[in-house]
Amino acid sequence: MPKFKADMINRNKNIKLFFGFIIVLLLIIAADAAAQDVTVQLHFAINEAVSSAPPAFIDNHLVLSYKGNRRYRFVGAAFRHEDFKTIHPFYRNTNGVYVLIYPVDEKTTDLDYRIVVDGLWITDPENRSISRGSDGITLSNFIVPKKNSPPVSPRIDGETATFVYRGLSGQRVYVYGDFNNWEPYMFRMKEDGDSGTYHYSLRTRQGNYKYKFIVDGTALADPLNDRKTLDTFGETASLMTIGPSY
Repeated sequence: MPKFKADMINRNKNIKLFFGFIIVLLLIIAADAAAQDVTVQLHFAINEAVSSAPPAFIDNHLVLSYKGNRRYRFVGAAFRHEDFKTIHPFYRNTNGVYVLIYPVDEKTTDLDYRIVVDGLWITDPENRSISRGSDGITLSNFIVPKKNSPPVSPRIDGETATFVYRGLSGQRVYVYGDFNNWEPYMFRMKEDGDSGTYHYSLRTRQGNYKYKFIVDGTALADPLNDRKTLDTFGETASLMTIGPSY
């Protein structure tokens, strides 16, 4: 093989390797930027997904997923409010599912988007909600759920206190404190369906009470109660008052 031809082949290989490196670097940067806002629930949505699913709204992020019948070079999504100028790359998890977490501004009410799979622009196969662009192009549409008021814990009604804990579905959550001589596993909190929200109602006499939760074996103060104090071991506990303050 002539030296000139061999040099050209090596040069083309080096160019391909260089651009491949740049693409990987950009994807890593995008993934690192997104990871700064990843919560536990988002982490599970990204890494534990085994199949594509309809769009979801988790912790102020839109979660999109895609899974075809093979491995793709690139999967992304572009949004109408960005004039489709930015294509946000999906992350491929170990189950072969491509997932995108997209932060949503609190003023946003709905999102129109299209998915890009190896250069082909399509609507989201998992989203049945459709809208039309000004040019008549079909778009996928997602309505951002309205925020619910944050739960209050404990809710006091006369001499009844209802404790609330928000975590992951399937956890073992208990409440204990002065009202039961700090017996840790007497009062198990009940989950509302698979919501990750647990509650327990307790009737007790008037007074000030210290209490804690035990979540999967770990003791902690009530995250929804700003009133904090110290227990007999000098550790942080939550404080509640039944009836008039003492």
